[in-house]
Amino acid sequence: MLWLIRLGAYMLSGAVIWSFLHDGTGPVAYFPGGRHLVLDPDNGMVFGVCAGLGKYTGFDTTFIRLGWVLACLYRGVGVALYLLAFLLMPL
Repeated sequence: MLWLIRLGAYMLSGAVIWSFLHDGTGPVAYFPGGRHLVLDPDNGMVFGVCAGLGKYTGFDTTFIRLGWVLACLYRGVGVALYLLAFLLMPL
């Protein structure tokens, strides 16, 4: 199970580095639809991370918020992930 988490972290960091090195046209530009993961402060409660993630994935924002709360209850991982997502996602 730990190798799966590491693999996801390596893939995420590779995508972020790719985005910075190629003038912001990261791997998202190569996927169909051209959707972009951005903050949605108009529909958000705190910073708009969950609303932006819900808009990007098509899931209901309530379920995403519930997932963040459950992640916060597990050793505070959700707080760190929320702040990291806020820092990485553009407006």
